[in-house]
Amino acid sequence: MKLLVVLAIVAACGDNARMVKSARDGAAVGTVELSWSNAHVVFGRLPLIVDAGAQGDFGDLTSGLRRLGAPVSSIRCAVITHAHADHAGTARALQLAGVKIIAGAGDVPRTWEGRHGPHNPTGWFARLLKHALPERYKPFVADVIVTDRYDLAPCGIDGEVLATPGHTPGSVVVLVARGKIALVGDLFRGGLVFTTSPAVHFYQDDRRAAHAQIRMLLARGVEWFVLGHGGPIKRSRVAAMFGD
Repeated sequence: MKLLVVLAIVAACGDNARMVKSARDGAAVGTVELSWSNAHVVFGRLPLIVDAGAQGDFGDLTSGLRRLGAPVSSIRCAVITHAHADHAGTARALQLAGVKIIAGAGDVPRTWEGRHGPHNPTGWFARLLKHALPERYKPFVADVIVTDRYDLAPCGIDGEVLATPGHTPGSVVVLVARGKIALVGDLFRGGLVFTTSPAVHFYQDDRRAAHAQIRMLLARGVEWFVLGHGGPIKRSRVAAMFGD
């Protein structure tokens, strides 16, 4: 495992791929910046993908993963944090490549149909932006459907997936590093200019529930939040924005 992490750090030199957390933080995590969102890879006994970009991002995703030292052939599982088209777009392609897909139960209707679902803007900019966002992706049936909690040990990772409905009904987060690092999808976002400053996400199916999930993660002791857009962001900034 140590060799894998060292290779990952050395390899992370591509334009769209970089390491954002190291083993000193409890878990090595890399980010691949895609057309609309971030995908991530967590390094353990085997690498784990978290989120899969938009339809059409598969080439950039796989090349970024290779630069991070995690070719798709080495990966057993991918977690889709929610079924929006900018995060679930290449899930079916990963599945066809032999990767087991893990997703939340509340988003099953969307994943089966390959649809983004309704936009629920939280501000004027979001109302404008939604007209440019991807809406469709190739449907998929998740191999593991999370209703509460899923232990990631079968995927080669010391961590877990938690159901955190709010951003969408089936949103999930991934906890690693003994709960100190949370990969949270779109529970919130980084700022447009200062990407390590937290901001309310542009879209929330249930804004109150999503923010309650953030406070739950703070109460559990999460120290770093790895995001679908921007980040990572440390605990103190998240607590100042959303309440500790």
